[in-house]
Amino acid sequence: MTTVTKTPVKPTWPASKVQEEAARMAASHLLAAYQVIAKQGEPALKEYQAAARQFKVAYLKGLGVKNALELATAAAELEANLYGSQIEIAGDEKSATLTYSSCAMWNAIKKLSNMTPQEEEKMGSSFQTCMQDLASEFGLNAKVQFEGQSCAVTFAK
Repeated sequence: MTTVTKTPVKPTWPASKVQEEAARMAASHLLAAYQVIAKQGEPALKEYQAAARQFKVAYLKGLGVKNALELATAAAELEANLYGSQIEIAGDEKSATLTYSSCAMWNAIKKLSNMTPQEEEKMGSSFQTCMQDLASEFGLNAKVQFEGQSCAVTFAK
C-alpha cells in the first residue's frame, strides 16, 4: 500500500508579484472575453460591458461612494491594491481626478496582445465609455484624457 503525503502550499509571493499576476490574469480573461463576444457583434459587447460594470458599481456603492472624490479615491485604491497601478488623486466632492502614471491592466494587456495602433485607440475609446458609464451610476460625468503614457479621469457633477 502506498502512502500519500500531503503538503500544504502556503502563499510566498510578495504583494508586487501577486498584483502583477492578478493584472495579467484579469487582462487575459478580458481579452479572451472580448475575442469571443466581439464575434457576436456590438450589442453583445455592450451587454457584456454593462453586466461586468454592475459588479464594480455594487462594490463601490457597498463602500458608500456618494461623490466625485469618493469615487476617484475608491477606484484608485482598488486598482492600486489589486493590480499595482500607480495612481494619484486630486480634487474635492464636486470634481476629482485620478491620474494613472502606470496602469497595470493596460500594461498587462499590451504584453499579452499585439494590438495595432487602431486597436489601441479602440481600447482607449472603450475605456472612456466605461468610465462615463461608471460615473453615470453615481450621478456624475467622466472625462478621460490620454497624454503619452499617462491617463487622467475626471469625475464631476
